[in-house]
Amino acid sequence: MLRIPTEPLVGIALIVFIADFVRNNSNWRKGPLLKEHMWALPLIMVFLLTIPFSEMLLVSLKFSFVNIAYILVFYVFLSRHLREDPELFPTLIALYGIGYILVTGYGIFRFWQWEWNPVVVRGIFQPFYKDHTIFGASGALIAGFCFAMLKVTKVNLWRIIYIIAGLFFTSAVLLSSSRAAFLSLGVFMLVLLFFRINLGIRQLIVAVLAVILALMALYRPVLERMQHTEFASESKQPGVMERTKSVVNITTDVSNLERMNRWLSAWRMFREKPLTGFGPGTYQFVYIPFQDPSLITRLTVHDHGNVPEGSGGTAHSEYLLALSEMGILGLFSWLLLIGRWIYISFACYSYRSRAVYVQTAFAALSTYLFHAFFNNFLTTDKFAFLFWGTAAWLIANYYTKNEQNIQAAN
Repeated sequence: MLRIPTEPLVGIALIVFIADFVRNNSNWRKGPLLKEHMWALPLIMVFLLTIPFSEMLLVSLKFSFVNIAYILVFYVFLSRHLREDPELFPTLIALYGIGYILVTGYGIFRFWQWEWNPVVVRGIFQPFYKDHTIFGASGALIAGFCFAMLKVTKVNLWRIIYIIAGLFFTSAVLLSSSRAAFLSLGVFMLVLLFFRINLGIRQLIVAVLAVILALMALYRPVLERMQHTEFASESKQPGVMERTKSVVNITTDVSNLERMNRWLSAWRMFREKPLTGFGPGTYQFVYIPFQDPSLITRLTVHDHGNVPEGSGGTAHSEYLLALSEMGILGLFSWLLLIGRWIYISFACYSYRSRAVYVQTAFAALSTYLFHAFFNNFLTTDKFAFLFWGTAAWLIANYYTKNEQNIQAAN
C-alpha cells in the first residue's frame, strides 16, 4: 500500500535531505547535532542488518525503508532546521492541530450520523486516521504539548490559547475512547511533576527501580485480582471511569485478552529467533502459529487475509514488536535512544538556556513512550511526524545554546 499524498511527500523530503547532505557534508560532520544523530544510528542499522534474515524479504525492505525515511526526515533533517529556528516547531504543531480539529469535527459529524453508537467510533476518523487509537494517541501528544507550553509562555493571551487547545485535544482523546491514550495523559502529568520538583537522573533511576520492585512483589495478587474482575456488560455504554478500569480486566474484555495474545506471540517469536527476529514488518504475517489457544477470542486472527471485524494490528506494543521482528538488538537500540532523551531531559538541562523547552518536548513525548507499551503507530505517517518531530525539537533545543555552554554541559 502507498499512502497518498504523505508517503510521496516524505520521499521528496528524503531526496532533499540526501542532496543537502551531499552538498554540505562538511557542515553535517562539524555540527553539534552529529553526536545526537549517532544515538539513532543503532536503530537504523538494526533495521538494515535484520533484512537478510527476514521471513519475507520484500515486506522487510519496504517496512525498513519507510521507518528509516521517517527517522531521517522528521528527526535528523528537521532537527537541523529547528536548531536554527526552534520556534518553527510550535508553528508546525499549530498547523497540524488545525487539521486535527477539522478531522475531529468530521468525526463528530459521522458519530452523529450513526446516532452516537459507540461501536462506530473505530472508523469515524477514516480516511484521515486508520482507527480511533491512532487518533487518540495523536490528541494526547498534542494536548501534552499545549499544557507543557504553559510553563514556557508568559503572555496571558497565549496561555489562554494553550489552555483552551489543551482542553480541546483532551476532549478529543475522550472522544476516541482509547484507554491507553487517556492513561498516557496521567503519565504526562507525572513527568511534569518530576520536572516541577527538579527530580535528577539518579533520583529518577531510584524511583523507576522502586516501581519495578513493587510490581514484582505485587504481581501475583494483582493478577488474581484482574482475573476475578468484571465490568459493565457490552449492552451498556461504559463511562470514562469504567473504560479506564477495564484496562485491567483480562477475564471478560476480549480486547485485553487479544492484546495479551499478541504480546505472548511476540515473546514466543523472540524466543525462537532472539538475535535476528523474523524481519522488520513481518509480525502480522507470521505470528499466527505462535498464539496461545487459551487466549483465543472472537478477535483472534486465524488468517491474515481474513481479519475479524474490530481486530487487526500487529504486536500492540512498540517494544515487543521490535523484539519479535529485530531481536534483542532491536529492543536495545530503541531503549538506548529513549534513554538518551531521558538523560538529556533530567540530567544536564540546567546548563541550557532553553531547558524548559527540552522538558516540554520530553513531557509531550512521554505520552507515547507509555502508550507504546499497548500499541505501535510509528509506521503511521501522521503519527511518525508528531513523535520524531517532537524528539527533533527536544535535541534542537538542547543544542540551541551557544557552543561555550554546550561544552560546559559536556
